[in-house]
Amino acid sequence: MFSNSEWDLVPEDPDPHENLGYELEELTVIRSETNDQYVFLPAEESHLLEEAFIVATEDALVELKQ
Repeated sequence: MFSNSEWDLVPEDPDPHENLGYELEELTVIRSETNDQYVFLPAEESHLLEEAFIVATEDALVELKQ
């Protein structure tokens, strides 16, 4: 977790790995059959935590591949 002074040093458009320490992970995307929602799960079952998932509407999705 960053302190307030550390956040002040982070670029306005930070690099997720270099500036924030995030690691990329393969995700499995599952679309709900009943509405326009998606569930993103780690590709490796061993990386799945009980609370580690995201539910988003289609308009919240953005292609991040370079």
